[in-house]
Parts: sequence; C-alpha cells; structure tokens
Amino acid sequence: MEWTIGELAERASTALAPTARLNGRVRDVPNERLIRWYSTIGLLDPPSARRGRVALYGRRHLLQLIAVKRRQADGRTIAEIQAELTGAADQILEAIAHIPETPDETVATRTPRPRFWAEPPAAPAASLSAPSGSPPVAPAVAAEPRSPAPPSQPAAIVHGVRLAAGVTVLLDGGGRTPSPDDLAEITAASAALLAVLRERGLTSPEGKQS
Repeated sequence: MEWTIGELAERASTALAPTARLNGRVRDVPNERLIRWYSTIGLLDPPSARRGRVALYGRRHLLQLIAVKRRQADGRTIAEIQAELTGAADQILEAIAHIPETPDETVATRTPRPRFWAEPPAAPAASLSAPSGSPPVAPAVAAEPRSPAPPSQPAAIVHGVRLAAGVTVLLDGGGRTPSPDDLAEITAASAALLAVLRERGLTSPEGKQS
C-alpha cells in the first residue's frame, strides 16, 4: 500500500481520532506540514517511492507518524522521542502505534478457510485405557520454550537536516533539536556544498534545484 502525503495524514488522523477527541488538542492530529517537519528531523523515513513529482509513503511511515503522536500524548519531548524511535524496527513501532486493523487490511491478511471436503481424513487418536467410570485423560502438550528478549540499548539522538532530495546532514552530537532559524541558516550555508555535489554527480536528479 502506498499513499500520498495527504492520504497519509488522513489515515493517521483517523487512527488517532479517539485520542484527539479525548485530549482536545490540535497537535494530536497530524497534517502535511507536520509530516514534512518530522521527515526533516529524522522521525519519518524519506518517501518510499515517487509517482512523477508526487512522493509516496507506506505502512512504515504510518507506524512512525502514529508512534510519535502516541509518545507526545504521553508527555515525551521531541528529543526523547528521537532517542527512542529513530531507526526503530517495525515491531517496536507496531507495539507503540496500536493501529486498529482496517477492513482492506483484514481482507488482505485473512487466512483462507480450509476446504474440509478436500482434506484427507485425520488419523484416529490413540485411546488411553482408563478405569471404568473415570473421566477421559487428555494427552499432555509440551510447552514451547520462549527465547529471552534481547537487552535493549539506549539509542543516540541524531538530528537530520534534509538539504535536498538525496542529501541529508546528520547532527550526531546529542545536542538540542534544530529550530526553524537554525534550519534556515544551515540551508543558506549549504548552497556551495550542493553545487559541488551536483557538479560531481553525487546527488539524485530530484536533488537538483531549479
């Protein structure tokens, strides 16, 4: 499944609607501008594909977006959320996001029912001898061993600043989140760097500015 940025915002808003109505805060409902901001600071992956000039997003982007809003509803700061969710695996995002299953996803993941008339008859179970009048004894089933969960390691805070398509600067210093003024200064100072990258063919075609 792939969605435009508007469709991604709509799906995330639908999933977060109960929480937004409960808290009554506008920031609990994501919009296109907020999605672009999260992508700039590294909380959302870059678009998974493009249809012409239209960026397309997938289920992992939806998980990332909803997981961020869930953590914000819990009172976490952006820096704390970056430390926890930047580069997080899909299983972790699924556990935090708690996205309700939609009807189209239910149909896609539903396991077909077995055709009992086409299956060979099952072998009869071995009978256990028991004294007359005593209740039947069910066979013992061995418990499946569980593997220990891997120890969690704290994630480092990484701030990503996208200069152009295919060109992102990572601030791996553990400092504060870049403000809009910081981003404007970084973008202005990056003009010479982008010119060198384009001259040497080190940017994607989308990274060329008109």
